[in-house]
Amino acid sequence: MRVLTRPNLGGPTRQAIALWHEHREAGVPTLLVTGAVEAGAEVELSPATHGVPRLEPAAALAAGRDAAGWLVVPELGRGLSPLGDRGAARQLRELMRRFEPDVVHTHTTKAGWLGRQAAFACGVPVVAHTFHGLVLRDYFGALGSWWLRRLERRLARRTDLLFAVSASCREELVELGVAAAERIAVLSPAVPLPAALPRGEARRQLDIDGQDRRAVFVGRDAPVKRLEHFVAAIAAAPAWSGDVVGLGAWPAALEAHVHRAAGRLRLCGPDPQIAQKLAAYDALVLPSRREGLPLVAIEAFAAGVPVVGYDVPGVGDALAEGRGILVPESAGPAGLAAALARLADGALPDVAAARAMAEVCAPRAVAARLLAAYAAAKP
Repeated sequence: MRVLTRPNLGGPTRQAIALWHEHREAGVPTLLVTGAVEAGAEVELSPATHGVPRLEPAAALAAGRDAAGWLVVPELGRGLSPLGDRGAARQLRELMRRFEPDVVHTHTTKAGWLGRQAAFACGVPVVAHTFHGLVLRDYFGALGSWWLRRLERRLARRTDLLFAVSASCREELVELGVAAAERIAVLSPAVPLPAALPRGEARRQLDIDGQDRRAVFVGRDAPVKRLEHFVAAIAAAPAWSGDVVGLGAWPAALEAHVHRAAGRLRLCGPDPQIAQKLAAYDALVLPSRREGLPLVAIEAFAAGVPVVGYDVPGVGDALAEGRGILVPESAGPAGLAAALARLADGALPDVAAARAMAEVCAPRAVAARLLAAYAAAKP
């Protein structure tokens, strides 16, 4: 059983879908349990549209160990609610008693909290959790971060398998006292790579002029992503234009930078097919404060698109060893603009190393490593 807080348009959902298919091919059926996406606040990435059958609760309960597909527990969704969380925990325990999973593997914070507690209560043989990044810093303020760290430490003590998607993610978990380094395995994220469109076709679909040198920012509207740094970098790089994929409106704080960019910036909204179209761009820019390991960088590597980003946790892991251009965080947007200028002058990263990184993240390879870890941990 794989448990995910909600199937929004993001890395954990895409990985859960890819692993569902790879494990099915290996003869290991999976019941994927998620919450519901908040209407109007997020974009859903429906597993059902990607080949994972949608199950009704009664059918899943009746099928027991034969249940394989996607089941929604609405109370498991975003946000904390004492009443809703109790209901989600109760439903997870009932599902686990009927499904009798050999492994419960949780992803994201709330699913990790409720799913692991339910698995402990039901005596599931192997309990695993993946940290796709950290919300233990920079998200919830000092008090909220302190509470989450205490919770993660307590859960980690009883969790059989702990995974981090990058070495820096593991280092931060160790630094915060979640678990010792030897208890946390670094496992690359499973990144399904769709068939990429040829550059000309991708640029046509995105309405990009053939002579335009264009960079892209792909991400959700969250302070940790620092969209404002991307906008400021494009404003400071007159040879470049920029697209923002994933945001619906310019925050008022960005208007001055947008004005300075003089029509060289576009808001494109969320695009579930952006991975297929990345070849349209001349650079991907990652201005985040931190990441687990940015899946969009792996997609850019596969598409042969250079990547520029700050040397921060997660981004540094992805762009190390010449795979991209790393900018000291202290250099700020001016440093990102300078890196774009270097790209324009022909300073291309190591394309072979970038594509090798994409191969490490192939879903089949990641799924095989997981199955081996489950087997080794099973009593």
